[in-house]
Amino acid sequence: MKKNVRWAAMLLAATLTLGSLAGCGQGGSEMPQVTEEVAKAMEEETKENAEPLQEENEVPEDGVISKAQMDTIAGKEETYHFNGMTEDGISYQWDYDGQKVQNPVEQKLLVECTADGLDEVKKAAANAPYALKVTLQKMEMAAPAELTLTLKEAWDADKVLYCTYEDGKVYKLDDAEIESEEKNSKISFTVTKAGGDFYLVGGSTKGASKESSDAEEKKTAGAEEKSQSGVSSQAAQDEGTGGNDAEDSTQADGGNEQGADDQDPVHTCTISIECSTILNNWDDLRQSKAEFVPSDGWILYPSEVEYTKGETVFDVLKRVCNDAGIHMASRYTPMYGSYYIEGINQLYEFDCGQNSGWMYCVNGWFPNYGCSSYTVEDGDVIEWRYTCNLGSDVGDTYMGGDG
Repeated sequence: MKKNVRWAAMLLAATLTLGSLAGCGQGGSEMPQVTEEVAKAMEEETKENAEPLQEENEVPEDGVISKAQMDTIAGKEETYHFNGMTEDGISYQWDYDGQKVQNPVEQKLLVECTADGLDEVKKAAANAPYALKVTLQKMEMAAPAELTLTLKEAWDADKVLYCTYEDGKVYKLDDAEIESEEKNSKISFTVTKAGGDFYLVGGSTKGASKESSDAEEKKTAGAEEKSQSGVSSQAAQDEGTGGNDAEDSTQADGGNEQGADDQDPVHTCTISIECSTILNNWDDLRQSKAEFVPSDGWILYPSEVEYTKGETVFDVLKRVCNDAGIHMASRYTPMYGSYYIEGINQLYEFDCGQNSGWMYCVNGWFPNYGCSSYTVEDGDVIEWRYTCNLGSDVGDTYMGGDG
């Protein structure tokens, strides 16, 4: 689906035209069409006039980093920092990996924070002693970004979760990192989507016995994890923040010390393919395609696979489909210099409505560029999902227009 390059919206933008103006009286006048070449020339001029971003930048008063400015860091190896402060004195820093910025878009980096009125959030997070609401402006992320907040107080916590709060439940988006000193704490987490209220909930896992931890978790669900399809599942028992004795089961990223001297280290990622949204939109599906929809929606369950350094998401998908005997169809688009996926398992774009097709996300982020431009890294979680509503039904809230 052309979502891999923000298909519909970008096609319209690439062929920008000015509408006709109806004249009064006899006849009328039509504004001349702005050709693609003219539009590109205008864009290039804007880029040339943009002030290049530095590795250290201050967030402007309106919080806006323009598309042209973001273009000055696109594809570069450096990490770029954007520093700001909330109205109540909490300093924050956005960190962008220039290599992940392939299709620059405007970024809105103002952040608001409050610790007031969060009793219900704390309760939903297994009675977490600490909580902070973090409000982010709505924007399409140019790349996943790390956001670090420096609080004006110290949290006595060794576990912090970055979450959303919906219908009385807390859903984990990321494990945050916390560093505390005597008078403040620094909390860092990854932002893959922005727009609205998010929450940090924290607590201590020290001092509680395993038995009390298990008993507490029988009484409360604690933080739940939210998949990209928007369906929640119970988190693992080590995700509570209300004083539970949690154990960190995180594995080392793709390597082992014994193999450190190997000339050809093994690189792994996880990939899955699913079309469960079709099950909720069955009446819109072409009847001839019904046999290709698995009863549970899974075409390929999450599978850890090896890849060669430098391969893209497209390369991994193509090989996995070939090895598993799964049909895949793609097309190269010179305009964007990338492939986009037309069909998987005989399910094509528009087979389940005019807003349907394939999308991919990596580590919870829906890249705004083609899958053959995204270079895979160790530990990446790649998800191919069939959407029936321009992405809003699979977790791409920006594309779907939520909020």
